Amino acid sequence: MDGTGSFPSISAVPSISQRFAQWPPIVPAWRPRRYSFLWQHKEKHKKTLASKRTMDLAFRHKDTCIHMIFHVCPVRTGEVRMTIARRGFLGMAGAAATLPWWGMGRVLAAEPGGTLTIGLSTEPTAIDPHWHLVSQNNALAQHIFDRVAHGKPDMTVGPGLAERWKALDELTWEFTLRDGVRFHNGDPLTIEDIAFTLERAQNVPGAIFNMRSYLQDKVLEKVSDRVFLIRTPMPNPVVADELSTCAIVSKAAAGTATTDDYNSGKAAIGTGPYKLVEADLTSRIVLARNEDYWGEKPSFTQVVIRPIPVGGSRIAALRARDVDLIDKVPPADVKGLEALSDVALARGTPNRCIFLTMDQSRAVSPFVRGKDGGEIPNVLRDHRVREAMNLAIDRKAICDRILGGNGIPARQLVPDTIFGASPDLALPAVDLDRARALLAEAGLPDGFSLTLHGPNDRFIRDSEVTQAVAQMLSRIGIAVQVDTMPASVFYQRATSGGPEGGSTYSFFLVGYGASMGDSGPSLRNVLMTQDKEKGHGANNRLRYSNPEVDALVLEGQSTMDDAKRAALYGRASKMAMDDVAIIPLYHPVDVWAFKSGLTYAGRNDERTLAMDVGI
Repeated sequence: MDGTGSFPSISAVPSISQRFAQWPPIVPAWRPRRYSFLWQHKEKHKKTLASKRTMDLAFRHKDTCIHMIFHVCPVRTGEVRMTIARRGFLGMAGAAATLPWWGMGRVLAAEPGGTLTIGLSTEPTAIDPHWHLVSQNNALAQHIFDRVAHGKPDMTVGPGLAERWKALDELTWEFTLRDGVRFHNGDPLTIEDIAFTLERAQNVPGAIFNMRSYLQDKVLEKVSDRVFLIRTPMPNPVVADELSTCAIVSKAAAGTATTDDYNSGKAAIGTGPYKLVEADLTSRIVLARNEDYWGEKPSFTQVVIRPIPVGGSRIAALRARDVDLIDKVPPADVKGLEALSDVALARGTPNRCIFLTMDQSRAVSPFVRGKDGGEIPNVLRDHRVREAMNLAIDRKAICDRILGGNGIPARQLVPDTIFGASPDLALPAVDLDRARALLAEAGLPDGFSLTLHGPNDRFIRDSEVTQAVAQMLSRIGIAVQVDTMPASVFYQRATSGGPEGGSTYSFFLVGYGASMGDSGPSLRNVLMTQDKEKGHGANNRLRYSNPEVDALVLEGQSTMDDAKRAALYGRASKMAMDDVAIIPLYHPVDVWAFKSGLTYAGRNDERTLAMDVGI
């Protein structure tokens, strides 16, 4: 890969015996006895060291992206294995056909008490469990840290560090801690650790998304060594659910620790089923089983987590038995994997919505322009413009053609399976004539120009989805330029750095996964008016605001009666969607692939957890 991010081209693909001599402009110098590689390139190139024992090389031949992974196997000194992953017209069939005769190496299959290796599509951005609440970080933290209540695969909650809890009245909940729980360093868990954590999680310096939304206004009161109360100023039916989002840390080990201290491993001391051994977030994370864990011990004594962002490379690694389990199987490869006898698949029920969000607060927005490129008022504040864009999007086509059927067209922020989803919303029908008429009514008969930003490594085929959206909007006269980038860069810019201290962008694709089975937190975080002090609108990055929606969500949050609360949330959802607060696109169906002989059930919260893998 050259310095521009594109792949060097080659004129032909030679025979296997000639591969190391006839591949200009990349010429490997092969030393057959020493098994070392010297890559010589006529132009700038980029080497990705996925681990100390792995070298990746990607190049393009015609319409096929080929990704080669060279492995120096630790089992036998000097043994080198090469696997090849191909994207494009070869797909999974080509990779599956070529892998056996490359040699499958001597990596042993996962066994009870052995090592489980997981290939993840997205690398974690932090080990600090309170710095950036995204699914890959939450999943990693769940191995190391426990919570007061544990979220289950179906998004209900059960006992965690607290063995039981009950409501004493509408404003008071009583929790009883388990006896004998200890941190990885041997220190006993205390209520003081719980209190410290609830305070820290709301105030981490530089946090992209802290936990104030979940923990605001919760006052902890110690009753005894094992019993504490949580008092709230308003009735709150989901106190335990909200506590299940917060990883508990050690006050003694992390009293003054920074996010860097967690990321280095210095402060990453929890009570969870695994201990952190080694962490390079971009390439390799190693966990060791906590033999003193209070709960059921996981099947594997060691877990190795390898971020492998390229879908074809994840599949190649699975087929080569370099990994035992991968997440987010590319849609085009699902059928090919289903046909294999040595691979099994699992699916989860969606909890996430991929949606488009628009700048509705600033009078002039940085990436909203006239067709001539000149500055114009922020037309995204006009409901007619947002509705026109909504009517131009063919959600079913995105799900069928880009996601290969592994997506459900979305009509609101939360999936229908989440408590409080509105039953009164229909899927918007594509109506280009009506969309053009709405733009004309808004004084834009010729449309306008807009830049659509988004991540290119966070969601399955996210780059392709943004391109499809741009093409769909072009049909009604909106000229859309697409600008995608790695998620680690995208989220920082989407959150801050722009005019008036807001987002850098005007219009972007993003996702939000429900953190629990109740839609209240999702509505509060994405659709309520942003108020950092109150913890509202934490993910409302482009600052949509509707006081009526705010009032319905707040009333729902303090309603103990389930039927009444669901009705309030449903009304809030419908009002926001009628207002085109966001443009929901689809709910992605997560697919995991793993070696036959293992057991794994897909989770609804899309997390990949070693504790769920059995033999």
